Amino acid sequence: MPQLIAGVARANITPPVGMLQAGYAARKTPATGIHDELATVVLYLNDGSTEAALITADLLAIGAPGVARIRQACAVATGVPPEQILVAASHTHGGPQTSLDRSGAGDEVKETYSTSVVHKMAGALAEAKRAATPVCIGHGRQDCGFAMNRRERRPDGTIVLGINPDGPTAPYTDVLRFDRIDNGAPLAILFSYACHGTTLGADNLLYTADYPGQAKRTVEQLLPSTLALFVAGCSGDINPHPRGNFEQCQRHGRRLGCAAVQAALDIEELRGSARLAVARQPFALRLETPPSLSEARDRLAALNAAAEEEVARARQAAAGSSVDRRAVLDWFTAASLRGAEELVAALERGETDFTIPAEAQVIAIGDCALVGLPGEVFVRIGLEIAARSPFPITLPISHANGAPGYIPTADQVHAGGYEVDQARARRFGLRIVPESDQTVIAAALAALQRCCVPPTA
Repeated sequence: MPQLIAGVARANITPPVGMLQAGYAARKTPATGIHDELATVVLYLNDGSTEAALITADLLAIGAPGVARIRQACAVATGVPPEQILVAASHTHGGPQTSLDRSGAGDEVKETYSTSVVHKMAGALAEAKRAATPVCIGHGRQDCGFAMNRRERRPDGTIVLGINPDGPTAPYTDVLRFDRIDNGAPLAILFSYACHGTTLGADNLLYTADYPGQAKRTVEQLLPSTLALFVAGCSGDINPHPRGNFEQCQRHGRRLGCAAVQAALDIEELRGSARLAVARQPFALRLETPPSLSEARDRLAALNAAAEEEVARARQAAAGSSVDRRAVLDWFTAASLRGAEELVAALERGETDFTIPAEAQVIAIGDCALVGLPGEVFVRIGLEIAARSPFPITLPISHANGAPGYIPTADQVHAGGYEVDQARARRFGLRIVPESDQTVIAAALAALQRCCVPPTA
């Protein structure tokens, strides 16, 4: 088996104060300060014949165009093939809005910041590759239980964002520990947890990495020779509990960080030889059947009328003062209107591809596989992928290589709720079909299988 080498590096990506934050549509006021710094932490891997990289960042999400920018910049800076690079956001709701998570360019500050983030990621990967050293690797797992299923069913049967103690979770952290061969010191700790980065709510106006940031700091305080990388597990239906303030955020982060360190210290067997394999499996999320052009135009007209009513009410409340139309529109009204406009345009030009292109990506390190999945994936999807994986150790990673929206399990679609009715992955205003969960699972398993079987000579 080949000797594994690895390198790790970090760069500060804290934005300037005054940018709008991402994650909560109700938050219209720019950030007023910095509670804790945001970072990108990257891991470089090489087994002598294959190179791979994991790029992590304290950001809400990175869309497919942003991922392409990052991969290309990293490839130019390091020579690592772009298709061998996995890009994952922590999904903190305390970071800034960027042009990396949107198809269109933002304002000058947003675009300048986003370009800086891309270059910092590329520079960090170059640093990690330059400093790469032979390592041994081991896996551990430790319970950590502040994650709570958030799809609460009310007495009338409706689903709201709340707490569901009986709902599925993945209440543990999986840990990969990379130790230097030359001196035995831990070089990097990679840990996952399936939970939204939403300890802080929409009233928070300070930049923060939320609980993953505190968890990484805890790991590095307890294991001073290491850099910590956090990846979000499948957590589309999972929130921290309790939530609402920085004290709770710190407590959750410390609990997770201590659990990750405990898992790392409990690892008894580390291997210095490990075959590295990478596979990408493209797939398409099928959309609902589009309406006729006439029906789409009627829908657009109705949404325009509803939007004008919202603007009129805002102007009346402003007592003659001017109002910003984009700021006063409800986010779902604005999103629905934008989708209806895109649908009419698509039908007018004869569009026939009503799907969302996506990919599952696997980086396999010996008997452990990282599985990157796009969007906000429900926890049971990740659990099923891990259970059916040909690898004994499988870490599903959500918010990776794209941000199409929520991907629920089919059995939850009929129940409705925010993740299903309002935020389900969509294009042209059309939501993905209920059986999309099986599409994601099949793509992940196909990529895992390709990495599991050594290539023939």
